[in-house]
Amino acid sequence: MRLRTVGAGLALALAGVAGGFVVGNVLRGDPTSVAAATPVPAQSPSYPVNEYDVLPDNGIAPLSTNLPSHEEKFRLNQFRLAASVPDGWRRVTLAGGSAWNFAPPDNPSNSYVLRIEIVAGSRASVSAAKGFRILKLQNAVADGNMRRLVIESETEDGFLANYLDPGLNGGFYQRFTMERWLTFGGDSTAYADIAITGREADRAGMADLLERVAASASIPSPAPGEA
Repeated sequence: MRLRTVGAGLALALAGVAGGFVVGNVLRGDPTSVAAATPVPAQSPSYPVNEYDVLPDNGIAPLSTNLPSHEEKFRLNQFRLAASVPDGWRRVTLAGGSAWNFAPPDNPSNSYVLRIEIVAGSRASVSAAKGFRILKLQNAVADGNMRRLVIESETEDGFLANYLDPGLNGGFYQRFTMERWLTFGGDSTAYADIAITGREADRAGMADLLERVAASASIPSPAPGEA
């Protein structure tokens, strides 16, 4: 089954990130095609730089590009998904069973993490799914769970944002998130959400990983005897 993305890839919005990645042969059926389009330029946010106590990032090395990967499979009721994830990253099923986190097992929580979620059950358009996600982030700010949300750039099928995450002793960590929604087989509704959160130093690696996971995604056929 062929993958169709609705708009420009968020990774192309980052300057200096090379295009064209070698994706592992993990797809079932026809090769996947990912639309290439014009990047959406980000604009420098305007805010008081001394308004918050921004803590330094941890000393973990930046997320690398071109990480070795393998295929993982996911299922939510009748919905299935297959996608490549970095080798050695621990898989954690989130509450509700519709989303899965992947991260190196020894990394601290304020480094980087990949999230894959099946959203097909909502039957929402990509635009609606994206808007609802941004609204959830805005509500998190209103509830005091994060600070200073800035949507750096937005495309038809995703966005790039940064925010401040509460840390120790009243300080905050600067966090960046890239998200993209995927559709399959000519359907206009969102099927899956791919999100990567990390630090400023991880932005190139995050963009590379987002492209790779999105390009590898497919809907696998049921195994023999599987409902």
